[in-house]
Amino acid sequence: MTSLARAVMALMLLDASSGGLAGQAPAPERTIALGQSIRGDLTKQDVLRRADSAYAQRWVTLGVAGRTVTIDLDSDAFDPYLFVAGPGFEREPQDDDSGGRCNARLTVTFPRDGEYTIVVSTADRYGLGPFTLSVTGGSKPKSLTSCER
Repeated sequence: MTSLARAVMALMLLDASSGGLAGQAPAPERTIALGQSIRGDLTKQDVLRRADSAYAQRWVTLGVAGRTVTIDLDSDAFDPYLFVAGPGFEREPQDDDSGGRCNARLTVTFPRDGEYTIVVSTADRYGLGPFTLSVTGGSKPKSLTSCER
């Protein structure tokens, strides 16, 4: 199991546990569907991944085998970092800057039907703030707009 896979599993277990990390309440179930764009906030109430000192939120989406989607994570407050885990991935897709201007973009084809976990996080240590997460059908190219942070 890769270190990223261990991090995803730890995040999923923390979300599912009754106490989270040291006094944190369990994270609410967050879902996003194909075609949705959701505004959220990464806060100190989210899971703190101790390995990289980054806060993270778990979002769940339903995948259909063979369907390609693009997941975008945009924020002006922090450097977005995104990864996906679920049934059939040999390696978890992840991205830092493919969305342009330091935003994250992943295009994935679901290998199987099932629930997939999208992890919203940051490349910044202790980064917090508002973000937009969207899931659209089909593929989008990586942005050529450079990251200036």
